[in-house]
Amino acid sequence: MPLKSHPPSPSESGFTLVEVLVGLVVVVAFVSTTMQALLTATLFRVKGQEISEATNWINQDLEMVKYKAAQLGLVAGTYKPDPTACKSSSYATQLAQEISTNAPVDANKSSAIGSRPYTLARTTTPSSASPNILEVSYTVTSASGQQISTRLAKVIPNVALACPD
Repeated sequence: MPLKSHPPSPSESGFTLVEVLVGLVVVVAFVSTTMQALLTATLFRVKGQEISEATNWINQDLEMVKYKAAQLGLVAGTYKPDPTACKSSSYATQLAQEISTNAPVDANKSSAIGSRPYTLARTTTPSSASPNILEVSYTVTSASGQQISTRLAKVIPNVALACPD
């Protein structure tokens, strides 16, 4: 008995060219959006790591400055304030000289990721508003000159707190 062939019904036919093209457009749009999101996430991650490293460098140097502030005027475990230094900003000036002489800033930094070069700068200024307060400002810049992080801290030498009112 011979088999009879009949034309396929519309539900049995494959995809049309238009349906295939629409599917390709949807897939390409999804892949390009996903790739753009991955690229953006990677850029934010790198920028975050850059800022985190810069903050760590600043904090390390600031801890050293605070240590020097605690050691200034310490004699045999006791602070011996100088009355004339208490009235002026000479403790702030002494601390600025101490850290510039005995604890210079390690300016050349290198990123742990990709070994990108950065520069850490520290500027010290005795406060004009309050005596014996040293203003310490930090700036971290990339090799291209882009500012990564800045910070301003005010440090009071411990001996200044022992000054009589």
